Amino acid sequence: MEAGYDMMEISGIVGYLIANFVSKFTNKRTDEYGGDVRGRSKIMIDILKGVRKEVGNDFPVGIRLCAEELIDDRGGNTPEESLETIKIADELGVDFHSVTAGWQESPVSVITRDCEMGSWLYIAERVKKHVKAPVVMAYRLFVPEHPEEAIAAGNLDFWEACRPMIADPALPNKIAEDRQQDIIPCTACNLCLTRLFRDQPILCMVRPNLGHERDPEWGYYGFEPAPEKRTVTIIGAGPGGLQCAAVAAERGHDVTVYEKEDHIGGQAYTASMGPYGDDELMRPIRYLEAQCKKHGVKFELNTVASPKIFPRPHTGLPTPGVIVLATGATPRAEHLPGSDKPNVVNCLDVVESKVELGEKIVIIGGTAMGVSTAQFLAHKGGHDISIIGEQKKLGMDIDASYRWRYMKKLREGNVKQYTSTKVKKIRDDGVKIINAEGKEKIPADTVVISTMFSNDDLFFQLYDFCEEIYMIGDSVAPRNITQAMREGYLLGMRI
Repeated sequence: MEAGYDMMEISGIVGYLIANFVSKFTNKRTDEYGGDVRGRSKIMIDILKGVRKEVGNDFPVGIRLCAEELIDDRGGNTPEESLETIKIADELGVDFHSVTAGWQESPVSVITRDCEMGSWLYIAERVKKHVKAPVVMAYRLFVPEHPEEAIAAGNLDFWEACRPMIADPALPNKIAEDRQQDIIPCTACNLCLTRLFRDQPILCMVRPNLGHERDPEWGYYGFEPAPEKRTVTIIGAGPGGLQCAAVAAERGHDVTVYEKEDHIGGQAYTASMGPYGDDELMRPIRYLEAQCKKHGVKFELNTVASPKIFPRPHTGLPTPGVIVLATGATPRAEHLPGSDKPNVVNCLDVVESKVELGEKIVIIGGTAMGVSTAQFLAHKGGHDISIIGEQKKLGMDIDASYRWRYMKKLREGNVKQYTSTKVKKIRDDGVKIINAEGKEKIPADTVVISTMFSNDDLFFQLYDFCEEIYMIGDSVAPRNITQAMREGYLLGMRI
């Protein structure tokens, strides 16, 4: 109240303090703060009464509680017990109930992309039938259509938003103004939560200016025009190239994007073909496309950028003032004997279903690209899959809130995992490997390369064709969408 807030929500979810008392999963006490549901809820009752005494009856106070802990198979509260806890809070006169699902220890996904948007609304509907106070919900409600439908049906009273408003704090205003094409879309990547839980400043994959809202040069409220309008050529229409194009064009530059494919999106386009909600990865691409078009960016699709398409220096013809290489990375393994055999394909072509695959498949590369390809094939079914990585553990470059789910899917798909293993040679009928256990041959009809290498050749070819040349994203070093978009944004605001 002293800080000027208009309401308060007390958190009692996912294994935090109140949840630890409320749930029999963690509360083994035998005193007045343990025992049955009401005893385990006593700490919540004491807190709610104490807060109300301090703030009075005119200050809204709500509480956020798990309606389904999703750990009842291992001793947690059942949905019926969770509902009783919520009803106790309702008896105390809370002004609203924020309802959620899951604990940190829950063995199923709760807030990641594999949970379809709106899939938890049944919980709000159930709670609403048993309480007097309004019911609000946030989990996986990233677009207004889902909560709007639930509110219209009388199953929800308010839409609560956390991660979507980290991605775009202006989300409610843009909806009210019917500017949904301008909403920066959260993809449930959970980078913000991963960093928060590690006591690091939070970052956002889709909004690089997070934390710089008060810094004018970061353009949260819009960019000032650049001191000089320049001709900017961006090669590659992936996330980094599009982000750079959108920012540079908003600052007034004349921007053209060259893309060799007939579509934009780069690796995000490919990744969006994966299972378990990965189609949402195209949402930020569509947003960036809308911003590019709004600010006059020109697109040249189906165009392979090379020195041939640019006027040669010193000819008197206009040359680009700035060239940005956002050419990404490609799966390659030229150093590996046998990598040119006809049974060898790359992981991007596999996910885009451009190649024929045999029954037995070996994936070379244990980083995110290899693991996601293995998950794609396991979901598709019909293959005997092995994945080989030189690291001690697979997929360590995957966000922690997703990695456990990926590994679970690989186990469920009976994917054979080889770690701390080096591939020595690709053969017509498999691969030869070596690890601490010695040498071995893994049979394979198809070998999939998922080791990524930067596409940086154009840097030296185009170095003399412009005043300035830059590289961003995977063309510098293979990493992830977050790094590509952040580098694109930073370069766009500095050109």
